[in-house]
Amino acid sequence: MKISFLNRSWVIALLFISGCGIASEEVVVPEETDNNEENVETSEVDTSNSEYTIQFAHVVNPSTAKGQAAEYFADRLEEETEGRIAVNVYPDSQLGSDREITEQMQTGTIEMNAPFTGVLPSFVPQFQVYDLPYLFEDRDHAFELSNGELGEVLNEYLLEQGLRTLGFWDGGFKQLTNSVRPIESLEDMQGLTMRASQSPLLISQFRAWGANGESVDFSELYTSLEQGTVDGQENPLSNIVSQNLYEAQSYITYSDHGYMGYPLLISETFFQELPTDLQEIVVSVADETSEWQWDISEESEQEYMQTLEESSIEIHTLSDEEREAFRDAGLSIYDQYRDSIEGGDEIIDLIEN
Repeated sequence: MKISFLNRSWVIALLFISGCGIASEEVVVPEETDNNEENVETSEVDTSNSEYTIQFAHVVNPSTAKGQAAEYFADRLEEETEGRIAVNVYPDSQLGSDREITEQMQTGTIEMNAPFTGVLPSFVPQFQVYDLPYLFEDRDHAFELSNGELGEVLNEYLLEQGLRTLGFWDGGFKQLTNSVRPIESLEDMQGLTMRASQSPLLISQFRAWGANGESVDFSELYTSLEQGTVDGQENPLSNIVSQNLYEAQSYITYSDHGYMGYPLLISETFFQELPTDLQEIVVSVADETSEWQWDISEESEQEYMQTLEESSIEIHTLSDEEREAFRDAGLSIYDQYRDSIEGGDEIIDLIEN
């Protein structure tokens, strides 16, 4: 999956080296935003000589893997189109939450976003597939399907909403944290109150594992963990570390039980306004950027793990046997998806086959 690092702007290089001011990806209810307290300037460019201008809005800090990828895409697209397309990137929820940005894409005021998959069921219910436990075997499996057949099927539903998928960016696998006891087996989940987003499938997931799922806004999660309103939560390492959630928890279990990703979206109306040659370049640069972003995301994961190893939190990694017990207990969630979602059978069969 590795590709060569092509010409990056000095902005991306500086942010990547400094690693400062990391904000969280948006991971729960569509209405929320995860603003960073720092002032992050918009990377506006001179559009006076451009034929087309893309407003690319997202909800994270530019130093995250997703934030860097947005800048990378903007630079490469302007380079490959020789300035015919200019891209202004608006990070850190400057233009709204993921849901608000996506709605503005439908009305034509914003052209691009890379929202968290948990936002998209509000537009396309089929995206709840990403809430299923142990959906993918590993990162390569997630990349192959999300940027392949699964992504193509979900794109057909998105097109009906005036949105088009150009690729799929990585957010990482979710892990379990809590402050009651180490989670080393399915039995250790019994009776815990775990924070979950408002997805009914995630509430059902924790219930199937013997825990209670309670919806808590992401903006209130750290306080809820610190005060013991909930015992624990699930999130990828990018959120656990960048939002300091691990400081409010005693134990973390590397379970890799759920996957978080970001479809790269463009307004279908805007895309169809582009001449064919520019459409082809947009698609090509998006493909290149998706691979680049996955590499950056994987590198960041190692840094997050190092941070946790140097902290006081106790770490446990589920064995294959322990992970299988969690997987088996969550099979009923797949039936729930099949029964409640149009086309659910076909989507699940595509992944399992």
